[in-house]
Amino acid sequence: MSYSLAATTSPVRRDNGLDQLGAVAQNPSITGALRAARDLLGMGLAYVTRLSDTEQEFLQVDGDAESFGVAVGKRLPLEETYCHAILAEHLPSLMPDLRAIPAAAAMAVTEAANVGSYVSVAVRNADGEVLGTLCAVDHEPQPALRPRDVQFLHVLARMISEQFERDRLAAERQRMEAEAVGVRALMAAVQARDRYTAEHSRSVVTLAGKVARMLGCDPEEVRRIELVALLHDIGKLSIPDAILNAPRPLSEDESAIMRTHAAAGARLVAEIPELADLAPAIRAEHERWDGSGYPDGLAGRDIPLASRITLVCDAFHAMTSDRPYRAALTQAEAIEELRRHAGTQFSPGATAALLQVLGE
Repeated sequence: MSYSLAATTSPVRRDNGLDQLGAVAQNPSITGALRAARDLLGMGLAYVTRLSDTEQEFLQVDGDAESFGVAVGKRLPLEETYCHAILAEHLPSLMPDLRAIPAAAAMAVTEAANVGSYVSVAVRNADGEVLGTLCAVDHEPQPALRPRDVQFLHVLARMISEQFERDRLAAERQRMEAEAVGVRALMAAVQARDRYTAEHSRSVVTLAGKVARMLGCDPEEVRRIELVALLHDIGKLSIPDAILNAPRPLSEDESAIMRTHAAAGARLVAEIPELADLAPAIRAEHERWDGSGYPDGLAGRDIPLASRITLVCDAFHAMTSDRPYRAALTQAEAIEELRRHAGTQFSPGATAALLQVLGE
């Protein structure tokens, strides 16, 4: 890593802490929180980082970042940072004279960035999980730093955490809106092409959601499974009308063409960024528990859960629906077919959950 050894003049420390905090609270922003941290502590640089298991990434900075060799987007090995040592309780969070602490003075970053004082607190979410850190640093020792300054940073860190959450929710809303647009467009195309396939997919969604909840899936996983169920036949857009709407059982060659719809659907969904993570489950929707399915011959738990659930729900609805070339089975007859093929065609767990849903 590279650092500059240049020094910089620290800002004049301000004592109107409550006024500063009040201003940030009225107009919350990470930029405002960083500026308040620098003003309150009289430090040359304040910054917010995001932590992974191995790295520290600088998200925003305020002050003379260049003289410390940092920049927005820069990543450092976590084990080489003060933040890591502080979170591990190997260093104190408040170091007015960092070089007077042997463990801190011995770190490579101390000489490389010419660090004289340092304060850091964790940025945590509402569950207490560490998301990153809020830090203030100066080239010179700052003997005026006191434990109350750490408390000020904790307050600012909480404001930053709340801003992280607002940003996350805004991004999630935007993603879900884009996802919904993509789903509506695909389903409109299916509806225009083949009304049965569209109505069948919606019915499978209802069953798949109930089965997923019966299996204890969390709400987000249920939602993703329902999307796979909704889009599981999307690849039939690539199948010729003569095959898709054939009023008779398909020939061997026609069946081979029909079987291409799983891979075609996965390719189509993969083209839509907001839906791309569904592609593997859509591709695997016709894989069988015993490995005799298509297109990849997956077996058992190698088949995504969403695919296992969708397959058994798909089969049940198809069996209980009238088609031009055959009459629907009764529910009792379809249930007997599910039981007979559990452990071969269908996942035993998904089948048992569907039978429980139907029994209710």
